[in-house]
Amino acid sequence: MIKKIRLLFTLISFFQINAQVLYNYPKDQDFYEGGKKGLFSEMQKIVVKNNIKPCEKTEALFMRFIVYPDNKVRYVADNDTVAVENNKCLKNKILEVIKYADNWKPAESDEKKIPAMFSALFSDDLLFNNKGNEGDFVKPVYMYKDKESDIMKFRENFAKCFDANGYRTNADYSFTINFDVDTKGEAGFFYIENQSNLDKFNEMVVKCASNTKKSYWKPGYYKGVPVKQVFRMPIRFNAN
Repeated sequence: MIKKIRLLFTLISFFQINAQVLYNYPKDQDFYEGGKKGLFSEMQKIVVKNNIKPCEKTEALFMRFIVYPDNKVRYVADNDTVAVENNKCLKNKILEVIKYADNWKPAESDEKKIPAMFSALFSDDLLFNNKGNEGDFVKPVYMYKDKESDIMKFRENFAKCFDANGYRTNADYSFTINFDVDTKGEAGFFYIENQSNLDKFNEMVVKCASNTKKSYWKPGYYKGVPVKQVFRMPIRFNAN
């Protein structure tokens, strides 16, 4: 049985939805006929057919949606309200275009259709099939003591945080933590795969992955526009 999402922090209004929703689609299942590529291709056709115009300025926005068993699709409202407001033209356009897409594929578990999320970074370049340049997208940068670092430093600090809190294990244990880095560089929307049955342990995972005064993130950018990005971090503890 695929584990349903368990939400650790109330960060966006998605958490207020009274239904069990998969954090992402099960392996080897697509949310749309042809996968993400199929959806983007369909959206580009819809843009041409409906003579939709580009926004007046460069906009880029990370968006989440839920696909329900009845093939209906719902936008997951984002608490990064500044980013949403700054990219309002693009957001409204995506919501309009998505209404015309009709090849959705609900997720399945135990031969039952279930609600599940998918996400993507949208831009006019995507909608109008414009070829991008290698430098258009800049990934988030992990900062430690006001200096640029890398993901290995994040892992190191994460492990040190556990040591400082006195965590020890008598058996090998692994899990994966998923989180967003938003347009302000804040880490949030945490989800733990293979999470512990101990709430305090799960809370410690989130605490150790969160920003501090010494360790934090610089946001990612698309053509100079701050954008959200998702990180997926496998973590393993070996028995002492």
